[in-house]
Amino acid sequence: MNEKRKYKIELSSIIYLCSFLVVFPVSLPLYFVLAMGSADPSLSIVTTDMIYYGFLIFISIVGSIVLKRIFGTGLRNKNNKITWSIFVAHFVLIPLSVQFYNYLFFY
Repeated sequence: MNEKRKYKIELSSIIYLCSFLVVFPVSLPLYFVLAMGSADPSLSIVTTDMIYYGFLIFISIVGSIVLKRIFGTGLRNKNNKITWSIFVAHFVLIPLSVQFYNYLFFY
């Protein structure tokens, strides 16, 4: 009864793991619209930060769901521990990639 499952990591799972790097460049138009909207000098810094954090939360949730839908059709084992752990890891990796891209391109 206590069988240990061996999960085989495939190339498609590795590509799915690295796909978080695509989410921020795709969301750049929304980023620029929010940047233009929050460039008003009368806005407080707290309001600007809340807009930025809301943007990060939005692209993390939507990006993870979209990537799960895209790669869910191509993976053989759609609902195993590896794919769900990658899905949850995207909630952390996507905001970190935004910080990386901001540092790389905008500073």
